[in-house]
Amino acid sequence: MPNKVPVNLSISDIQKLARLAKLELSDEQAGQLEPSLSSIVTWVGSLNQAPTADVLPMAHPHDVALRLRADEPQALPTREALLANAPEQAEGLFLVPRVVE
Repeated sequence: MPNKVPVNLSISDIQKLARLAKLELSDEQAGQLEPSLSSIVTWVGSLNQAPTADVLPMAHPHDVALRLRADEPQALPTREALLANAPEQAEGLFLVPRVVE
């Protein structure tokens, strides 16, 4: 792989990233993160050198075929059969605990 060009992030760059990520960092913490973040940004930048000239754009890395069943009408179970699974029922309706008081 060709030489990587190092990226130098400033403390203000790191503070801006932290603010965008809704993080609070002191200048000391930002200084401690600088080598790691610069290394990550350099690595991501090196991906621009990957040979992609003959690669076609794609939406998904796999050939995805939708597995759909036929949309055919079916008879519904009877109300009694559906309510048989209910822990509580009244007048043909499901009873559920009160959620809002």
